[in-house]
Amino acid sequence: MKRPALIVESLSKKFGLSLRAGLKYGLIDSCRRLLGRGSHDRLRDGEFWALDSISFSLLPGDALGIMGVNGSGKTTLLRVLNGTYAPDAGKVTLRGRVGALIAAGAGFSPMLSGRENIHISGTLLGMTPAEVRRKFDEIVAFAELGEFLDMPVRNYSSGMAVRLGFAIAVIGTPEILLVDEVLAVGDLSFQKKCFERIQHLKRQGTTILLVSHAPAAIWSVCDKGMLIERGRSAGIVPVEEACKGYDHANMRTRTSKHQGADGSADKLPAQYGGARGGTGEALVSAMEILDDSGRTVSEVSFGATFIMRLHVDVHRPLDNLIFRIQVDAEINKAIAIIDSYEAHARHYALAPGRHIVDVEVRNPNLRPGVYRFCPSISCRNIGVHVFFQYDMSELIVRHAADRFLYADFRASTHLQSAFAVS
Repeated sequence: MKRPALIVESLSKKFGLSLRAGLKYGLIDSCRRLLGRGSHDRLRDGEFWALDSISFSLLPGDALGIMGVNGSGKTTLLRVLNGTYAPDAGKVTLRGRVGALIAAGAGFSPMLSGRENIHISGTLLGMTPAEVRRKFDEIVAFAELGEFLDMPVRNYSSGMAVRLGFAIAVIGTPEILLVDEVLAVGDLSFQKKCFERIQHLKRQGTTILLVSHAPAAIWSVCDKGMLIERGRSAGIVPVEEACKGYDHANMRTRTSKHQGADGSADKLPAQYGGARGGTGEALVSAMEILDDSGRTVSEVSFGATFIMRLHVDVHRPLDNLIFRIQVDAEINKAIAIIDSYEAHARHYALAPGRHIVDVEVRNPNLRPGVYRFCPSISCRNIGVHVFFQYDMSELIVRHAADRFLYADFRASTHLQSAFAVS
């Protein structure tokens, strides 16, 4: 039976919310460690948990994708595993040589050349001087530095520093490889070479931890996933489940709570060019999103039917009314228009008072993401809007449980299709 290559047990790490707090508590904790008392394992005034009781283990050859929104604790976790940070609580066990690429140029001496940094960094990663010399040409060829090898690293671009750092980390054949988002730097051909090398190491039994904001990158390399939210994690899950959870958390950070109109007709701007306007004879005072059981919701699963409910206040008798809702995605506007006349080839007449207009959207093919709705009311014989408002309501479409729509976040609609390959 294989022994785990990496074990993380109830790992916690805290930081100060300000420089003053960080320096103060850092000095106190340093003194405690010198006296053999260890770090303070509880939060003090002005501190927060960057990592809070993280636990997991990995076997040789496992590839774990770590995802989370900015500030969730992903890079802090890698830095604790790499020994850059000491944990405040918990325990980390690593078995084997560790290769790490956590920041562009991290660990390099800026005044020294790339050639000199290869020898220094290779030694720090556990290679013997003879091993560094034996693999030197392979490292240089992988990094593609050519004539810049003897240039001081301080003059390297971020892409050059990443290429050199990655080459040193992976050519040394580590038993454990830690890779942060820095692989996003560089051209496509180099990124392809990096992923090919990672796959090679994985087949050789290297344990890989990959941090990325790109679900496609995580999915292409990893068979396991972990989502970190505000320093906490529920542990290891299938990689597609982690990607879906990350997408969902990211959608929530991108939403904003839009307030509806206040119901006052005299405050409705009577011109175009703004976010809200119309003649004022009727207005949508509120807009809700309901699921197919009639409950108000802010999220639905991919493909689920939902209802857009408009609360319409009419101030004088109106006829020939047309209700329209524009659907906007995060990047593209007007990806769909829902129009009452297009749907039913009829107009509506409403008396003064409060009315409810329900628009049921059946089996929508909106891909996972955040969508905003812009309701409007017009009269066929008037030619201008009685009411319009942009971004009055919004809805998160979650990933479906039975499929993984990862191909491109810019796409908004999913077309039903069938592939035949011969």
